[in-house]
Amino acid sequence: MTGQGSIIQSETLEKLPLRNNSINEALTILPGIQFSETANISTQGGEILPPQVSISGGKVFENNFTIDGISNNSLLDPNGKTPLDSPNDLAGHAQEMFLDASLADKITVYDSNVSARYGNFKGGVVDAETINPLPWFSSKLFYRTTRDEWTSFHLDPEKEEAFLSSTDHREQPKFRKHHYGFDFHIPLTPRLLTVSGYRQLYSRIPLSQEGKSKTQERREENFLFKSLFQPTLSIDLDFLWTYTPYHGTYFKDGYRDSDYTLYGGGHLFSVGCHTRVPIATLDTQVAYRTSENSREAPTHLTQTELSKNIWEREGFYGDLKKTQQSFQFKFDLSFLPISLGPTNHVLNTGIDTQHVEGRFERSETSYLYTYLLNDNPFSTKDDYPNRKVYEESDAKASLRQYGFYLENIITWGRLEFRPGMRVDYDDYMHNLNLAPRMAMAVDVFSNRQTLLIGGYNRYYANTLLAYKLREGIEDEYFEQLIADEWTFWKGHNTDTQFSELNTPYADEYVLGLEQRLFGGKMVAKYIQRKGREEFGKTFEKEEDGIYYNTLNNNGRSQHESYSLSWERHWRNHYLSTNVTYQETDSSNESYDDLVEEEDPLVSFQGKLTSKSELPRKDFNRPWVANITYIGKFPYGLTFSTIAKYRGGYKAIQNSYKKNPDVTLPDGTNPYIYEEVKKGGAVIISCRVDWEKRLYQNHSMILSLEVNNLLNKKTSVGDTDDYEIGRQVWAGMEYRF
Repeated sequence: MTGQGSIIQSETLEKLPLRNNSINEALTILPGIQFSETANISTQGGEILPPQVSISGGKVFENNFTIDGISNNSLLDPNGKTPLDSPNDLAGHAQEMFLDASLADKITVYDSNVSARYGNFKGGVVDAETINPLPWFSSKLFYRTTRDEWTSFHLDPEKEEAFLSSTDHREQPKFRKHHYGFDFHIPLTPRLLTVSGYRQLYSRIPLSQEGKSKTQERREENFLFKSLFQPTLSIDLDFLWTYTPYHGTYFKDGYRDSDYTLYGGGHLFSVGCHTRVPIATLDTQVAYRTSENSREAPTHLTQTELSKNIWEREGFYGDLKKTQQSFQFKFDLSFLPISLGPTNHVLNTGIDTQHVEGRFERSETSYLYTYLLNDNPFSTKDDYPNRKVYEESDAKASLRQYGFYLENIITWGRLEFRPGMRVDYDDYMHNLNLAPRMAMAVDVFSNRQTLLIGGYNRYYANTLLAYKLREGIEDEYFEQLIADEWTFWKGHNTDTQFSELNTPYADEYVLGLEQRLFGGKMVAKYIQRKGREEFGKTFEKEEDGIYYNTLNNNGRSQHESYSLSWERHWRNHYLSTNVTYQETDSSNESYDDLVEEEDPLVSFQGKLTSKSELPRKDFNRPWVANITYIGKFPYGLTFSTIAKYRGGYKAIQNSYKKNPDVTLPDGTNPYIYEEVKKGGAVIISCRVDWEKRLYQNHSMILSLEVNNLLNKKTSVGDTDDYEIGRQVWAGMEYRF
């Protein structure tokens, strides 16, 4: 009864209209889930990476994503805000691998009252269980597609002309997407079952470069092999291999011969053993993972001033490679129920250890050459060209994480109480974190129809390798060509330094009601979280004269949400409805945002307000409501729809103007933070499948998916951009 989580089954996943069919997109039907305002931006319809997600007010890098219980979290740069054309760093993602939703048997999301079994998160837990082999031979092949001709673009009229002749990857007037794959279920023996699967999501994005059309590509692949073996009736063995490579080709606007390719994704190998003994069940897993964020690009970049303020640029900033390797061992022990007097007890315990290694490599020194006009006022030494040097680098960081948990599910009459404790330690920040987890449920009328839910829990976030790796990157500096020799000119005045910090945490209070109603289950829930010691950034000048970016614990946040949901399965129909009201205040959105030690005061609505008490800038629509329906009808027809209402909200932005009517304690005037009002919208997406039985167990399915059916024009954040309009996907599937 306590901490069961929300489950999306494969039967639901395969019928939802999900655009790019990612695990993250499937979460949109659940309460307490928010996506970035730019997740479906109209100018980037050709992109295929899954959207970042916030759960119960947490930041996008504070969730724990798992595949069959194995961690799928990137520690390299999980916030993913680094520009794609950054000279000396690479954008990351919160997840190491991007699993296609059609390869998931079910997805379980824990947004509150999370069991002590799970750690390393401060938002939520998303566990994707991959498809299991079937005991009979079976297969399916599918293909679906969309393109710009089947898409309505909503644009700012002032930007439309530039958009249609775009030379920039952030504006994509033309694209074609293809999504296809297959599964083969092959039982080798009655006790040895296997399944093999492949998925590819591919996008072509024609743009303009130097007056000619040039096509960029995005490609995301999923390879999966899984086997189940039952040597005895009490032992189950499983093996899983997934490989999820991603690559995207780009060029830099206005730069000749600047083609570069970004790589991501990785491998997962996992072996598990499920054993049943007379008094308990034992689950053991051993896994190895590797992932990358890499770039292949021209080694050097040259910029030449042809005439005043007219430049010719050629090349790029060279190859970069970030990798993460992880070894994980998990052991979970669940004892059979024990009766002690009037109480029953189910004792669960386990350990989870990981060894993670991160690495940043620049295999070859790269140069940015600059040739200026002699009369250029910005040239320090008239004729002499200069170059910026990005030296060959090899930085490493590693950590070992040790987790132990113990919980007891106690049943006494109508009361279920789950006290638990999780203990985590890592040798990177050298922190020992004790996280109490306590949840309870009361069966009010002893018929399991009405349950009162409560809980207090503490969650500790994962750590980061980003700043340790950045510290190991060689400093940039400038050289000048003097007497045919490149001579040191000046050093770079900014750098990054690592510091050991406390682990960010959140305290959670939960109160709820579960009620059986109209043949389904209704859940009303209140969640309050207070986030403390969150990661932010300090930018200060040290004694050596260099300004350092340093990670700190100055961030803080607060989240409150009220949700009401109801769902029911009956015959060939499924209906789910939910509505959530939330308020989230946060001092910062990213660990790369500046957060001072003392909470600064700003002017908001004419009053002095602590910056940490300002509404969150993103992932913070106050009202969100969802209706999901899937129905099977005669003649092989299946209809599914998602109707989402996102209420209007007030985006907060710094005006960079000071309020002369308000004075701070130090005598200065605070910056004015302004509200930008954005309207709400109802977005309806639907899908129709028609299945035709051919012969024996062969069948063909034709599908038509329409996203944003009503072609609503919805503003994006505090910008002049809009979400993508109506978009059509067409597909076909063959099963046998």
